[in-house]
Amino acid sequence: MVRFDSIRARNGARIGTLTLDAPARLNAQTLAMVDAMLAQLDAWQADPEVVAVLVSASGERAFCAGGDIRALYDAMVTPGHIDRGDRFFAREYLLCHRVRHFSKPVIAFGFGAIMGGGWGLYSAASHRLLRADAQLAMPEIAIGLFPDVGASRWLHALPDGLGRFLALTGSRINACDALASGVAHGLTGAVGRDEFTHALAGLHWQGARNHDDEMLSDWLAGFARQHRAEGPASRWSHERHHVEDLVGGDSLDDIAMRLHRSAKGDDWLAHGCAQFAAGSPTSATLIWRMAERALRIDDDALLALETGVASFCLRHGDFREGVRAKLVDRDGLPRWQATTLAEAERQALPL
Repeated sequence: MVRFDSIRARNGARIGTLTLDAPARLNAQTLAMVDAMLAQLDAWQADPEVVAVLVSASGERAFCAGGDIRALYDAMVTPGHIDRGDRFFAREYLLCHRVRHFSKPVIAFGFGAIMGGGWGLYSAASHRLLRADAQLAMPEIAIGLFPDVGASRWLHALPDGLGRFLALTGSRINACDALASGVAHGLTGAVGRDEFTHALAGLHWQGARNHDDEMLSDWLAGFARQHRAEGPASRWSHERHHVEDLVGGDSLDDIAMRLHRSAKGDDWLAHGCAQFAAGSPTSATLIWRMAERALRIDDDALLALETGVASFCLRHGDFREGVRAKLVDRDGLPRWQATTLAEAERQALPL
């Protein structure tokens, strides 16, 4: 499920290692995993010997594909079990919040699929290395949810409208896109986790945040140069201005019209636009409103807001229906509560 350990640096300091260990299900997080990570982070936070934390995962296919959606579906369809879903979301969001505000450097070694809550955990780390095989996405609009785990703020902070586009379309970006947009701080080739961990132990840790942050940033840049990877060509860089034109402005209705008009073709941009057209209008409305609200509140308030909206989604119907169509029956034909943005706007939404 999750493995915890520590390595001893040359000067005697320790680096905590947190390894997601459910490769058969792409390291998707369960409530038990989240609770275990929160408890261990608290212990490392209080331990003066621990100077940093490394977050990675087992297997080769995924850093983390998000939360255990099938468990959430079971909570939604089983009478009297909905509170299990509430608890999962509340604890998952708290985990990402805790990592983002951890008083010691947190290094994330990402690879393979990094989706939903997995991207939230990766994004929350202060220092982020990415292997060239990574694929990242926040695909919640396709299942009637919304990009959560703090993404109402951090995703929309990506440059030139990229975050808004990813939120509304659920599109994937590759490792070179992630590096170009600032999602990752370094890109590397097929480096093993053990090699990377061993290299971290050779650094001159002081337990002083400013020093260790600067040292780690410089070292990661050098490590990435030393293990340079060619990686796939950036898809976003070639479409950067088109993305900005598609999702610019302050009217969701206008953006939706442009996305619908561009949903033809086989390229990355058209595929994303088609995913918006097929996605939940209620999710699109929530994404828009959440991003607006996130600009005006602090991280603690955002944590509370996302927790409340997730609770709404568990009960609204689109989330359950989206998971059914995507992962349970796999018919790809979700029946959304609202079929247009206008209908979605008229619903009793929580914000």
